[in-house]
Amino acid sequence: MFTAIASSQQPIRLHRLQGAIIASTGPYIARAQGGQLHEQRKTEVVRAPNAQGVVPEAIVPDEIVGMVGRWPDCTWASAIGVGWTIRMGSRRLRPAEAIVLAEELKKPRGAAVRWDERHARWVEHPDVLWVLQWAGGVLGLEADGTLRWLDSSDKPIPPVLAKKIVWDGWYPPAHFHRTTAGDVAVHIVRARHHQPEWWMFPRGEEHGERLEWPPGVDESGIEMVAGYPPYESMAIGELESGEPFLAYRAQGRWLPLPPVSREFRVISLAATPRGELFLFSENASSALYIHRLARGGEWERVPIPFHTTLQVGHERSFVASEDDELWLAIDFGNSTQHEAVLYHACS
Repeated sequence: MFTAIASSQQPIRLHRLQGAIIASTGPYIARAQGGQLHEQRKTEVVRAPNAQGVVPEAIVPDEIVGMVGRWPDCTWASAIGVGWTIRMGSRRLRPAEAIVLAEELKKPRGAAVRWDERHARWVEHPDVLWVLQWAGGVLGLEADGTLRWLDSSDKPIPPVLAKKIVWDGWYPPAHFHRTTAGDVAVHIVRARHHQPEWWMFPRGEEHGERLEWPPGVDESGIEMVAGYPPYESMAIGELESGEPFLAYRAQGRWLPLPPVSREFRVISLAATPRGELFLFSENASSALYIHRLARGGEWERVPIPFHTTLQVGHERSFVASEDDELWLAIDFGNSTQHEAVLYHACS
């Protein structure tokens, strides 16, 4: 079922944007469609002026680690090996801290960059700390703590975000989920005077409501996955008893999915527009498995072209596209060298 499409000596990451599945490895990106990689290009970033107003030469980043937005006219990415500053806010540094900071400023660091389709290049935006996909647009947090839209939208900023997520101007939400319809669920953590919990925002609404979970669900360990109807919003986690929790949301409530054997740890779920559901998991030995939900309501094994045990912490991505395609990226390398492979299958 799965066929190897490409390989790399660096991790391969899959990014699900509006209008495209993008594969990235190191500084290279390509659009994944039809079992092929299209428009392969090497990333070059136009950097912002430094403190002296000098515009540095364009730089090829070490890697692209995250992408959000709409391809190709409103695409943002997190690039490693671009920026040259550490934002410390208004806090005054002690002498020892200043020495450390001076050394760190010599090293390229991560930065938020935006794709310039007209000139076919990435442009650094040093005043943007982080970006995330929200409903039909992209939200960004600026260095001064301002949360704003980055797609020229005049929509209001959801107040629950401005008041309860942006707690110190450094981190985006730990767990974030957006449906294909544009509804948003977010797990609010590290918020001042606010208990960690999930909120749901219908598309276009600036006011959210607390997301209710079935009794016994460990809310802090939930991961939500986007799919297609009827599995548009899915959840992976555990019950407080330690039993696995798999469910999908329909008409405002959670419906359980068939249980999976306790020998498997669920990594991800993928639902296709045709309504098929796939489960990506590993066992206690870190061997990988893919199962399909059969018509009878049981999980059936899907043949995969590899049988191996992965190193702990290595990259693995599993997504379904708008064209009913499945894309799987696996890193088979060891602690000193990556051996990433990109696979494709039609559902």
